[in-house]
Amino acid sequence: MTDSSGYFWKMLMFILIATVPVGIVAVWLLNDDKIEINTVLLLVLAAALPAYFLYNRLVKEILVVLGKMEKAVQSPTMESDDVTNARDGFLPVNDLLLMMQQYRRALRRMLVEAKSRQDDATMLFEMLPDPILVLDEKRRVSQANAAAHNFFGAETIEGDLTSYLRHPNLLKAVDAAYKGQEVSDRVEFRMSDVVTRHVAAYVVSLDGEEEEDKRLIITLHDLTASKKMAQMRVDFVANASHELRTPLAILVGALETLMGPARDDKQAHERFFAMMQAQSSRMSQLIDDLLSLSQIEINEHSRPSDTVNLADVVQGVTDLIRTRACDLGKTISIDLPAQPALIAGDSDQLSQVFTNLIDNGLKYSKPNSEVRVSILADGKEARVAIKDSGEGIEESHLPRLTERFYRVDSDRSRELGGTGLGLAIVKHIVSRHRGQLEIESVVGEGSTFTVKLPINS
Repeated sequence: MTDSSGYFWKMLMFILIATVPVGIVAVWLLNDDKIEINTVLLLVLAAALPAYFLYNRLVKEILVVLGKMEKAVQSPTMESDDVTNARDGFLPVNDLLLMMQQYRRALRRMLVEAKSRQDDATMLFEMLPDPILVLDEKRRVSQANAAAHNFFGAETIEGDLTSYLRHPNLLKAVDAAYKGQEVSDRVEFRMSDVVTRHVAAYVVSLDGEEEEDKRLIITLHDLTASKKMAQMRVDFVANASHELRTPLAILVGALETLMGPARDDKQAHERFFAMMQAQSSRMSQLIDDLLSLSQIEINEHSRPSDTVNLADVVQGVTDLIRTRACDLGKTISIDLPAQPALIAGDSDQLSQVFTNLIDNGLKYSKPNSEVRVSILADGKEARVAIKDSGEGIEESHLPRLTERFYRVDSDRSRELGGTGLGLAIVKHIVSRHRGQLEIESVVGEGSTFTVKLPINS
């Protein structure tokens, strides 16, 4: 303040106001010849000097108050001892500072409480299990919780809503909410991705907002698991009843024979008991595969989050299955990459994938042959190829190999203990890992099953 250009003129104005009454009286006395001109000057000077010192003292006291106020504004939550540092003066500076300090303490408590509530609200927002998007007045995403980031698989969620959700019914509901119209309780739609997801969206408009500051909250509820659970019950009953009919018929026929014509035939007993044991094992394996496939389908929309070294998984599967290869008179060769192939995956499910593929390669390859397993990895994806030297598969069968219970040669598949679900399980596990299964085959030369999985960035 003392450095401002108007300070000098303000001081002169103050001194002039203070000395004018004295000057008027002095001039009146001078006109009556009661005092001389020198006395007039002395009287004016006597009034001007105290006015000068008073003005500077008042300015200093006001600067103290302004300094304390500025400090309080810049750091309202910090402790201070303003009163103890204050000086006595003409103005009630101490009272002003005391009042400021009381207001400051009250403000500090309010700010602490507000920050605590904000932190609690933020933590609760992030912990909510359902994805939530907050839209500004221009339909842009201004905030998203952790579940939303996982749902869309994005580290940052910003920009227009259509960058993430484009379903017409949802966009229609959002536009209606912006216009103040009533929105139905929820909007159901499907999201087409590597795995189709069923979603229910709830659109809520925040009340009490100005028209230009209107905001919307969109809550997404993933219905995929419940939808697949309902479909799983239907599929399980249909598949089980269809596939179990044959082994059950064989079991019933064997029991009727053993209880009737072959009651006393020991040779028939051994033959029919072996048949019953084989069919019982087949039914047990069929039920296990159906349950496994159903569980995989339920979680197919949820991508695994663990980090897995693909080379370790393949090496572990190969070590476990070498004994079976030796029993069949066949060998397994494996070519591992020099660097670890790290992917986001489920180690147990990936082991199931490569166990099925390598086991199929052993079962359907020629005698005394070799199943070759190789892993190639670049910066974007890892490829695991299982190549056998079997009879090969005609091209017309390739698109349907991953269908449930589809068999190229049904009799041979049952003879080798297959349920027709192995490749279906492989397809759904690879799909859950956001990968691809490619099948190439040449009749008379063999087949190659390649699993492509994205590298974990």
